[in-house]
Amino acid sequence: MRIGIVGSGQVARALARGYAAHGHRIRLGTRQAEVEGLPVGSPAEAVRDADLVVLAVRGTVAVDLVTSLAEALEGRVLVDATNPLEGSTGVPRLFVGHTDSLGERVQRAAPRARVVKAYNIVGNALMVDPQLPGGPPTMFIAGDDDAAKATVTGLLQETGWDVADLGGIEASRLLEPMCLAWVAYGARTGTWSHALKLLHAD
Repeated sequence: MRIGIVGSGQVARALARGYAAHGHRIRLGTRQAEVEGLPVGSPAEAVRDADLVVLAVRGTVAVDLVTSLAEALEGRVLVDATNPLEGSTGVPRLFVGHTDSLGERVQRAAPRARVVKAYNIVGNALMVDPQLPGGPPTMFIAGDDDAAKATVTGLLQETGWDVADLGGIEASRLLEPMCLAWVAYGARTGTWSHALKLLHAD
């Protein structure tokens, strides 16, 4: 696929390198002229040329950025990898939750995009081809469009993940707090090479 990644931080760079290693054509959508030798363009250019788009920016800027790209995102699969994190108290917490989520806000900002929440429950080092002793970890996803979720599921499985679909985009209200659990464990143990796994009895 041609994958546009909106952002140029650690998450965007990790996904870009990982997808490229699997043969996908990637482009970072950023205002920067150069990002470690990776293909770059404006956010609008990255979206326009893509079969699938990943939103990999700070949660605080996600809605405004998606709003500006809403027309270009019409009909496209948009993977929302963001979290509504803020740390003004010194401890990470969510700036939206319980009755709304950043995933839902992103979907409302681009109502004709096919938003799938994914990647928000693990660190960037494990986002592509996670190699863990317990076997493939589980990526939980949410979204309203079944075909879009099937596309994202295929990409995740290709890159080393089991996938658990939690339902519509409102399930982002469950996924986003899971990030806090991931962070809390890392902060307590001083290790960040962990991921979640859903185990089945049958």
